[in-house]
Amino acid sequence: MTSRIWTDEIDEHLTGAGHGGYRIRRDSPYTVRVIHEGPDPRQHLDQYTDLLRDLGYTATLERATDIRPLRLRVTHR
Repeated sequence: MTSRIWTDEIDEHLTGAGHGGYRIRRDSPYTVRVIHEGPDPRQHLDQYTDLLRDLGYTATLERATDIRPLRLRVTHR
């Protein structure tokens, strides 16, 4: 069963690891998305993925579309 996830929680993990230049959006009580707003988003999202997976989250890179940027989907395991 998936448990709730909070944007503040993800923000604390990312800023604590020295990351910046991202935006976090809560899409449901169980899912948040992280969007990197600077150059080289793929590299940064890969770093976020590694960090969040090490902390026990499920992080999935979602491809960009015409209206949505490259983004990371984060849930609990």
